[in-house]
Amino acid sequence: NFWPKPKAVGIGQYLSANCRKAMSKLGMEEHTTFFLKFLGVLFFLMTFGQVGQLAYCWLMTGGLLWLALTSGFGFSHDDSVAVLAAVFGLRAIPFIGKRLMTLAATYPLALTFRFASKILPKYTIDEAQFFSCDGCSDEVAARRKASLQELSEKWKKKYPKCQEFSLELKKMISDLRFTSARCFPAFNGVVQKYLDPSMALDRTEGVDVVDIDENSAMDISGSYGVNVCGYEKYKEFIEEGWTTAKKQGLFLGSLDKTVLDNIARLRKISGQPEVSFHMSGTEAVMCAVRVARFNTQKPLVVTFGGAYHGWWDGMQPVAGNERLPSDVLCLKDMSNLSLKVIEARSSEIAAVLVNPLQCFHLNQSPPSDPVLSSNNRKVGPTPGYKEWLHRLRDTCKQGGIPLIFDEVYTGFRLHPRGAQGAYDVKADIVCYGKTLGGGLPIGVVCGPTDLMARGDARKAARVNYVIGTFAGHPFVMASMNAFLKWLELPETIKSYDVMHANIDNFIKTANAKFQEKDYPIQLTNWFSVWSILYTKPGRYHWLFQYFLKDAGISLSWVGTGRLLFSLEWKKEDYDRLLERLLSACEQMQKGGWWEEPKANIKAKLGVEIGTAVFKNVLGLTG
Repeated sequence: NFWPKPKAVGIGQYLSANCRKAMSKLGMEEHTTFFLKFLGVLFFLMTFGQVGQLAYCWLMTGGLLWLALTSGFGFSHDDSVAVLAAVFGLRAIPFIGKRLMTLAATYPLALTFRFASKILPKYTIDEAQFFSCDGCSDEVAARRKASLQELSEKWKKKYPKCQEFSLELKKMISDLRFTSARCFPAFNGVVQKYLDPSMALDRTEGVDVVDIDENSAMDISGSYGVNVCGYEKYKEFIEEGWTTAKKQGLFLGSLDKTVLDNIARLRKISGQPEVSFHMSGTEAVMCAVRVARFNTQKPLVVTFGGAYHGWWDGMQPVAGNERLPSDVLCLKDMSNLSLKVIEARSSEIAAVLVNPLQCFHLNQSPPSDPVLSSNNRKVGPTPGYKEWLHRLRDTCKQGGIPLIFDEVYTGFRLHPRGAQGAYDVKADIVCYGKTLGGGLPIGVVCGPTDLMARGDARKAARVNYVIGTFAGHPFVMASMNAFLKWLELPETIKSYDVMHANIDNFIKTANAKFQEKDYPIQLTNWFSVWSILYTKPGRYHWLFQYFLKDAGISLSWVGTGRLLFSLEWKKEDYDRLLERLLSACEQMQKGGWWEEPKANIKAKLGVEIGTAVFKNVLGLTG
């Protein structure tokens, strides 16, 4: 009998004894040492690069301790196991404590996204349900359908060249196909059948943009954050830059007086002695993170929930990234526990990366209409954010951790010195981009000499390769120089105060009008960044952006989520914008899109998503 009937012994003893008998019958017992070595080599080869070096160190330490205890000190196997358990247990207590604290401080979506992204399928509300998915009456559904059809027919006549241009371009550019989906995903199928919001630009005129069909619209998209000064001012910067740079042409890799002047001005703005030039804000962040890791020789970088730091997958720990980075701690913003994690794990953290724009949508991704399932948008300036940044600054200083400000978006928009000037806090490294190029592509990193080093003073092979072919391009440097000179003018500095006063007055006046006419919207702003809130539940708030376009207002693909003013706007421009906002509101109201829902929206969404997940699991989706 190869496997004898077990006696009253422990299961472990039973399995161990019978495995030894089996090995003996197969003639393998005398080769046990070889098999153990073979398994050890296989384990190393199969896990190399997947398991951290620390794990191998602990395995080796455990093995050496085992040999020392059993061979050197004569401990029995049982006693050796007890000693090893005690040693590793004592070491594990603070390790596990830090990990549990980190887990509690982690931004919730960073924990769940990798699982949610695999089970949340796309689903479409068909046209039969599209107009009544909030439980409305047949009369309201009919009004909505008529409204959408009327808008569709109007756009065919109003934007014929734009629509033809967009149709051809979508065949060749996936970005355009992606950004054309501007509403809550379940509605995209029907909306794209009726409406195409794409615009083909012909020119800019002051705060207006004019398309190839000669339709003029007031621009509140801000060109993704670039437009701080106003389009006419960027034309001046580019013209002046070309006048200066055209004699140099394409020659790259050399410095000139314009570059040196830019460096001097950037040192003054940033408060840092060294400057590095790049071609985009994403590249600037990549550089800042890389030099911080290289010069501190630490692996981890801290970011905060919802913050966007460019499209590089190394700093995208949540949505938008298929390869979620394991060396990024995404913590809750404005959390005392997050400060404790940073303090406790300072020996592992190379840098803390902050995007001050998070003050406007704390612990949330940038607001956009594609995620607007009801009136679930929560944005607005967060009280106490300045004090939080100062506490974070102190925590980083005490722990010897570089604090990086990602000012790609906020630099020069909030204040001539960006968030550092607006909040009176100094970062160790600052990233700039967008508007700094004077209308041309740019990325800049400013920091101290010890953190900006590209090589190790003691080890020849340790080199931090951060460079780019077009970094410091003569045309870009010359346009940047025009912008930086303009930025220092007394009238420029004064124009920030005038703009903020105009915005405050506009927000106050507009909200009073909306309340007077019982329109379910409210405006909120943070400096020149603003958004539209929806004060009542509804499944069609995302549609407001289409009526805004029809009223002559140009938005980006995020719709009413994030909107921008520039220094170019005058009081008469704000007045004109309010008239167009009210016109769009009137059309939304007339079309029945803001009728009070008869069904529970959260329950409806739950059923729709649950059904879609169920169909996906069973493979019933097309």
